[in-house]
Amino acid sequence: MMGPAVEVQSLSLQLNRVVLLEPISARFKPGRLHAISGPNGAGKSSFIKCLLGLMPHTGQVLRHWSGRPGQIAYVPQQSAFEASLPVTIEEFMLTSITRWPLFFKRRDAHLQRIDELLQRVGLASKRHLRLGQLSGGERQRLLFAQALERQSLLWCIDEPMTGLDQAGQLSMTAEIAQLRDQGATVLVVHHDMEWIQQYADELWIIEGGLAQHRMVSRKQSSLMTEACA
Repeated sequence: MMGPAVEVQSLSLQLNRVVLLEPISARFKPGRLHAISGPNGAGKSSFIKCLLGLMPHTGQVLRHWSGRPGQIAYVPQQSAFEASLPVTIEEFMLTSITRWPLFFKRRDAHLQRIDELLQRVGLASKRHLRLGQLSGGERQRLLFAQALERQSLLWCIDEPMTGLDQAGQLSMTAEIAQLRDQGATVLVVHHDMEWIQQYADELWIIEGGLAQHRMVSRKQSSLMTEACA
């Protein structure tokens, strides 16, 4: 299975008469890792939110699925969890995989699925921590685990390495590369050009509008081998 091609036709964004994005036209091909970069405040996150329909915009966003349309996985920039909220990692994940209220008895299949997802992001041993106890990097891992549950072939990931230590960055990079290798269409907002050179297939630079697009000649990286070991 392949993810969809995402076609953007004259997408622009204006809020309170302030132009945040000049018209952008682009086509993001399936089975590729598309890195979206540019200066701070250029509108990269706003562009992703427009693609997802989370912000009002003009223009069109078309998703060309090869078969039945699937779900979209979105990993936003770090969310600020309310420190006093009495919800654990496990309970947070339960809300992603079942509609049953939290006070209902957990089913073994649900708990096993949660364990699998948390293992992938390195949080299995911390499943009983409350959201307010998590570090920035742990919150980022949790948001990624939540998105993995959607089993999507279209991913929009906004600054995934924020707050992660080196081990976390290697693990996150391996997961993102695996999504691409499995045929997903992956859009990643990222500012690290070295990372982009090593792992991305295409680079899109946004500065007001689309300032540049080019293919990336990916380098072989020992970091990826280490991350996947």
